[in-house]
Amino acid sequence: MKFPVTTIFRSLQGEGHFVGYPMTFVRLAGCSVGECSIRNECDEAPWKATDRFGADEIVAHCLLLAPEGVVCITGGEPTDHDLVPLVSGLRDAGYRVHLETSGVRSVTGMPLEWLTVSPKTPDYVQREGHTLKVIMRPGMSWSDISALDAGTSFFHRYLQPLTQADGTSNVNEVIRLLFDNNFGGIGRWALSVQAHKTWGLP
Repeated sequence: MKFPVTTIFRSLQGEGHFVGYPMTFVRLAGCSVGECSIRNECDEAPWKATDRFGADEIVAHCLLLAPEGVVCITGGEPTDHDLVPLVSGLRDAGYRVHLETSGVRSVTGMPLEWLTVSPKTPDYVQREGHTLKVIMRPGMSWSDISALDAGTSFFHRYLQPLTQADGTSNVNEVIRLLFDNNFGGIGRWALSVQAHKTWGLP
């Protein structure tokens, strides 16, 4: 089995709970979620495979970049592919594996150290994990966010501004929303930004 790979690279995590931590990233090409309004925010650009590798070849690439630590599988939508051999191969090599997905499919039972779900529609399937990250599209209301959070079980919840093609974002709108709706002391939601872009990293 060959995986369509956009790139494999070493960087610092720029989003969510592990901001600033060095990781090896495996970006898989392809996305079955369909056209959406947050393409510029999506990690997979230009959403095309540059090569196809087997799980053992991907592990070998990761080992050349860093012999240990965290490998984060992202996309596109990585669950478009059978991730079991890739996750198993990375774990066998001693890596801790993180996965970033839109939640379009269940990954319950997969041996992941960390699961981040960033849903695009309220009917997503994977409704439990470590992090729920909602990309704040212009015009979204707190009721829209609540619909994405309904019936879920996550340790951390983040709202992330949408970066436009010109580099601007609606970060002030997200901050206002957080101040207005996180009542009762420490709220359930926090701000996430794409910090790696401000650092000049991929």
